[in-house]
Amino acid sequence: MAILDTYTNDSPEEESSHSSAAARIAVIGCGWWAQGWHLPHLANNQDVYIAAIVDPTPNPVSTLSSSPLLSLEELSKKYDCPFYTSVQELLDDPEVGPTIDGAIVATSHASHFDVGMALLKEGIHRRRMAEAIEKEEEGTSKVGKKRRKMLKASGGADENGAPQSQIARPHKILHRALHILMEKPMTTNVEEARKLWEMSAKRYPEGAFIINHTASYRPQTKIAQQIVTSNELGQIRHIAASMNGGLMWLFDDPSNQSWVSKTPWATSDKSSSGEIQMKDDKPPMTGNGYAWGQIAHVLAWIYGVLGVGAISSSSHDDSETRGVAIPTKVYCNMTHSENTGADISFAAVITCRDGTTFSLSGTALLPGSQYTDPPVGKQIRVEIFGTKGSLMYGGDDKIPESGRLELRRTEKGSKLEYPCSDELSREFLTLKDDTGTQREKLRDGFYFEDGDQSGTGPGSMKAFLDSCRVSSMAFTQSMASLEDECAVSISGATSVCGSTTGEETPASAYGTVVEKVGVNVVRGVSSDDCERDELKQSMINDSLVGLRTVQIIDAMYRSSISGKTEPVI
Repeated sequence: MAILDTYTNDSPEEESSHSSAAARIAVIGCGWWAQGWHLPHLANNQDVYIAAIVDPTPNPVSTLSSSPLLSLEELSKKYDCPFYTSVQELLDDPEVGPTIDGAIVATSHASHFDVGMALLKEGIHRRRMAEAIEKEEEGTSKVGKKRRKMLKASGGADENGAPQSQIARPHKILHRALHILMEKPMTTNVEEARKLWEMSAKRYPEGAFIINHTASYRPQTKIAQQIVTSNELGQIRHIAASMNGGLMWLFDDPSNQSWVSKTPWATSDKSSSGEIQMKDDKPPMTGNGYAWGQIAHVLAWIYGVLGVGAISSSSHDDSETRGVAIPTKVYCNMTHSENTGADISFAAVITCRDGTTFSLSGTALLPGSQYTDPPVGKQIRVEIFGTKGSLMYGGDDKIPESGRLELRRTEKGSKLEYPCSDELSREFLTLKDDTGTQREKLRDGFYFEDGDQSGTGPGSMKAFLDSCRVSSMAFTQSMASLEDECAVSISGATSVCGSTTGEETPASAYGTVVEKVGVNVVRGVSSDDCERDELKQSMINDSLVGLRTVQIIDAMYRSSISGKTEPVI
């Protein structure tokens, strides 16, 4: 389904500087990253309305910020939105909860599961309410009987009341889909990651589930994915990857509990974001440090390029047990900080089901920091080798000129580089969108993580907001269409939502919003089920990529403790 350029305002009664396309977004977790990146990005976007902020701590603090963080009350005033101390409190607010189009989860790693599940259950609840009303109206209810009578009178049904005309078919019941942008890693527990995958991909596919792996949404990544999935490399046989950063300031400081402690939730009231639901009896993490904090970026990039699904739901393999380089065993050595016990370097060998060999390494010991002046970038390198060629991408992520995407074809015995310029990327990337509009020219060079604090956010944020706007538009356009169809003419002419006598149908039967449910369910105008199915299939879902990263990192920690090869669970 194409991303549309124009949208309908979800809340036309609200006067603001936002465009009529504004998606209503809640930010959950108001720590350093949310206040420094997510909230400013949203505020800079005229197509976004910050509808709510959530944090269990009235005064969030962070050891990573050079200045004090704003309190929830200050944030509420700054962004002109209500604040809540829990996700459930937000969802229970009848004036705000049902109107949310999407939520950004920026809480601590270990709390992602509880927050994500609460949001996914809310989405399922919205859909089930819509399905229940639709079933009731198409059954033997008073409304259903009245609708069949109306259809028959208007020539839209046979003698048994079965609809014949596409024009006069009953309105479909649409719900306001709920989309999620979750910080990486998806969780720090394999079973939790698997449950999020199953819930988002199988039980609630109507909502986008995007993990903030910003590197996975770069144009270069799209080209790399198309090269691999179009069999340019042949059968994948070997993968080598490394990620080295100047991050000892983060992992060697005991005060950075969320990044170094095995029980970060125990001190959540002092962390940068805090827990949404405290769990004092939760077992400690197997480990915490550089692997959990950083390597998810590289793993997500690799599995997205392999076609697991970081870029588009239309290309992802929806089975946990099928695909390229599915990990089965991991052997890993780690070194740790003497001050915090957090891992600061690792070297791992990953065994894959299809025989692909996979080596992965990384360290926080690179001198410098990406936040100093001048910044010291992370040194990243990914190489994917196949039977027909190899793909290489690496460099300093603060110096674009330090690298580029490179393809080498074996059968031609020559080197061919793809620097993402118009000429060389045209074979693998369409440069015009569905409306024929020329896209911005792709920049040559090495671009990985996108941590720019200016502008409207990275590609992952844009994909999330596009998903919110597309489904919100479908919802609100259905309301507008229904209002037009339900308008009874002064002359008493027949209308789809009225009787042949000109009698106006009660709002309780055909109103724009179903009063007993709230503002997240509406009777929509749709010729058949294809429109809703298309919307469902168009939603991006990163959860399988998230599961892969969690499985590998979890096995790395277990192997470093046991000194043995550990199975991927």
